[in-house]
Amino acid sequence: MSRLARYVGVTVLSAMAIVLVLLLGLDVVFSFLGELEDLRDNYQAAQAFTYVLMTLPLRLYDMISVSALIGGIVGLGLLANHAELTVMRAAGLSVWRIVLWVMQPALLLVIGSLLIAEYVVPVSQPKAEAYKSLALGQSVSSGELWGYWQKQGNTFVQMHNVSPEGKLHGISFYQFSADGVLINKQFAQQGDYQQENQWLLHQVVEHKIDQKGQVESKQQSSRVWHSELTPDFLQLVTVSPEYLAPTRLYRYADYLQGQGLVATQYFLEFWKKVLAPIATLSMVLVACSFIFGPLRSVTMGLRLIFGIFAGLGFRYLQDFSGYASLVYDFSPLLAAALPIAFCLLGGVWALARVK
Repeated sequence: MSRLARYVGVTVLSAMAIVLVLLLGLDVVFSFLGELEDLRDNYQAAQAFTYVLMTLPLRLYDMISVSALIGGIVGLGLLANHAELTVMRAAGLSVWRIVLWVMQPALLLVIGSLLIAEYVVPVSQPKAEAYKSLALGQSVSSGELWGYWQKQGNTFVQMHNVSPEGKLHGISFYQFSADGVLINKQFAQQGDYQQENQWLLHQVVEHKIDQKGQVESKQQSSRVWHSELTPDFLQLVTVSPEYLAPTRLYRYADYLQGQGLVATQYFLEFWKKVLAPIATLSMVLVACSFIFGPLRSVTMGLRLIFGIFAGLGFRYLQDFSGYASLVYDFSPLLAAALPIAFCLLGGVWALARVK
């Protein structure tokens, strides 16, 4: 890497880091003020502040793309104010080469966001929610389910209780014929996960119902239940999709879809996380198009205003397309990719017009 490329990269990366810290600080302050509305006997200001600090990884992850946009505008704006971009262009450097230099420090933010989404947020956020619930006096047992229903083909499964360790208690199976008639009902006192796709059910009572409505009953001390459902999947039910790692999100969404269940929300969150690096780079491209285009000779304050509006516009467009995919049932991939494609095409078109 040349000295000039390194200088541009360090300038832009420093601006992105400063903007990220400032936005994160503002978010923490306003979130803390919002938490003060929930104060109770054991949930006071100290506990509220602790909770907000525990949610920092998720807040940091959410801020990265907007910080890349505003930081890119600030960093390039500083170079433009000192006429350094003009000198670079006069020396024969193309706009796209400078854009490539700006993209390189943004890759560090991209790598950081991927690591945070995969390894940090899935651990920190559930702990933060459990901490707040306990402080508010609410009973919390991470991974525990009550009255959970699951569908597998023509069989509906109802689990009275799922322990945090993944043990099933009080499992009822209702099997229906193709025309919707109940033909078999089973009940097991307990279920233990044995190995891949196998549960061992204990104290099983089965009732077979023939076409005349007569019931034949039998009991078994144990039997094997073949199912793709795993204790890990059962734990994911209690966690919001936005807190899950991308790899776990996809596996669980694929399982739900395979069972004929609605998995749109999980696929939407998966694609948003997977495409987040491209979203960050598209924000940087938009920042470059601003500086080399309409914001080339305006004040830094006006640049910041444009950057904030552009970041908010991207976030609102992403939220709107996501909600639209849930309501109108179109592809989650399309919903997550549309705002990013809009930014990429807009940035490329604006930079292509720069002479």
